[in-house]
Amino acid sequence: MKKVAFIFSGRGSLIQSVINAVDESQTAAQLSVIITNNIEFTPSSNPLFSGRKVDIVNHKDFSSRSEFDEHIAGILRASQIDLVILGGFRRIFTKGFSMEFGPITMNTHPSLLPALPGDKAQRKALDMGLRITGATLHFINEEVDAGPVIDQEPVRIYNGMTENDLRQAIIEVEQKMIYRAILSFLDGTLVMSGNKVIYKDYMNVQNPE
Repeated sequence: MKKVAFIFSGRGSLIQSVINAVDESQTAAQLSVIITNNIEFTPSSNPLFSGRKVDIVNHKDFSSRSEFDEHIAGILRASQIDLVILGGFRRIFTKGFSMEFGPITMNTHPSLLPALPGDKAQRKALDMGLRITGATLHFINEEVDAGPVIDQEPVRIYNGMTENDLRQAIIEVEQKMIYRAILSFLDGTLVMSGNKVIYKDYMNVQNPE
């Protein structure tokens, strides 16, 4: 049984894709761990979290980044997690965490990396007058938004598009990428090899309905 963890900082809007992929994988799998550092998050606000244990871990309760990371790492080790999905997790992991969990930790970023790394990528894209931006799914490493790329999807910016409009459009393509990548990882057709991603049948992975 493959075990998946989902870690987020906002509303957890990508959890549907995680649940769908885990449920539809040809390999036995389960969503075993859900963690958020959003102390205002209430599982009852989203029916997708109904009946699921959510660990709310406030990073401000820890004296250092490394102490917070070690706490998260302890949860992942105890549950013997095979795959970690970061869905809008607004914390930078330490080098130690990235070295241990990087090859099994997928992160989404709201731009076509290496363009627009860091915070407020949607706002930057609009302020720069870009016509195309998008989303990137990558494994993490010790550098910010610079891990090996798993998948990318473009998003066109239309006249009059607001930051919220763009954010939602990017979330929609992130959901597709995460679904595809989780299925492939669980089924053994997506792996890290050295510093590169091997993604077999990349163009033939079925999108969610």
